[in-house]
Amino acid sequence: MKKTLFKTIITISFTFSCLQNVISQDDITAQEIIQNVQSVYKDITDAKASYTQTVKYGKSKAETSSGTLYIKKEKKYRIETSNQILVTDGSTSWSYSASKKRVVIDYYKETGNTFSPNKYLFQYPENFYSDLAGTEKISGKDTYVLTLKPRESGYVKSAKIWVGKDDWMIKKIYIVTDESTATYSVKNIQVNIGISNSKFTFTPPEGTEVIDMR
Repeated sequence: MKKTLFKTIITISFTFSCLQNVISQDDITAQEIIQNVQSVYKDITDAKASYTQTVKYGKSKAETSSGTLYIKKEKKYRIETSNQILVTDGSTSWSYSASKKRVVIDYYKETGNTFSPNKYLFQYPENFYSDLAGTEKISGKDTYVLTLKPRESGYVKSAKIWVGKDDWMIKKIYIVTDESTATYSVKNIQVNIGISNSKFTFTPPEGTEVIDMR
């Protein structure tokens, strides 16, 4: 009887200890998650990743495309799909459509609520409140889900980001605007690979219609 009671106490103690570990691992705030993300990303100067995006405008059918994303601090990025290239060097932006053989050139504009990959992948958007919404699995990996709400009204109405528990890297982004909803899933991330600045400028192919808005 004593042996049985002893074993029961040990089992209960062990189970309680395991539960404490599980609770302590998930007992984390949105701000602590953001701090961990910042800690990982602060030493990253550039990155390349493959991504999939799904965009839906109003009641229209959602459109899905895949491509490659290049990012370099502080404001440089390049997004390539089979039909479109979006590029900025931080001062000028290019939007090229292969099907229309047209490129629109403009000054790069950024406000507190403007979406850019750098804002969500390199730094916590200070103009947003954040809350921990829960956890989800992405490709078999556990992630934290954070909801973002703008402190002031603007282009982005709300957002979500999915952060990997094992590496504190952002795996997925969901953006809601007045015009659309968009989901970006990121994978095959390579960091600090020495991406040239020339990657963040654009020379239109011969025969391209150029619309310069500057």
